[in-house]
Amino acid sequence: MVPEAALRLSRGCGNPTGFADLQPGEVVVDYGCGGGIDVVLAAHKVGPRGRVIGIDFTDQMIDRARQTVKEAALKDSNIEFHVADMEEPPLPDSIADVVISNCVINLCPDKEAVYRSAFRVLRPGGRLAISDIVLTEDIPVELQERFQSSWAGCLGGSVAEEDYWHTVRRAGFQEIDVIARHTLCREELEAMACCPGEEFTPAPAEADLAMVQGKVVSVKFRACVAGKP
Repeated sequence: MVPEAALRLSRGCGNPTGFADLQPGEVVVDYGCGGGIDVVLAAHKVGPRGRVIGIDFTDQMIDRARQTVKEAALKDSNIEFHVADMEEPPLPDSIADVVISNCVINLCPDKEAVYRSAFRVLRPGGRLAISDIVLTEDIPVELQERFQSSWAGCLGGSVAEEDYWHTVRRAGFQEIDVIARHTLCREELEAMACCPGEEFTPAPAEADLAMVQGKVVSVKFRACVAGKP
């Protein structure tokens, strides 16, 4: 179902299509679609009457996602891609039933702007299905700055979990339902810190990783848009 190249490119912390309860005919927007694995999975679930829209920062990833769709033998008539910031995606208001994202929003400096934009593009009654990385507590500023020096690593933009939930609520979302929480083991932490690979993101110092051991959590959650003004 999913091409091997897309699987190799996927460094997400979860599978949001697995708990998004996607239905045939729905419109799904994938924030940070990367190599396109979740676009393919979503397209299979919403079917030919549905629509999937992938958004990513870079032309290279969008090109890879388009290739993934082709290799998956999916018709691209109901799949589209945009190179854009998630803070201001070029999409109309209330276009989507579901916004998914797989370990990408933690990379965004302005997470509240991202969630405000997700709220904007979702219809009343729409929902989020998000996998992301958070911290169980604040970490020292100097340590955070060292991780941020390699921002692409999935620790660079991570914030305390309590602050993360406040951000989601301030954007307008309600009924946050945490599906799963998983504290990253040492091997998982090392892989996330070097995401999307050591050729792009140098490995952090061993001492820095030791300081966050047991404090980095993968979360999977849903939230909904109850209504709009």
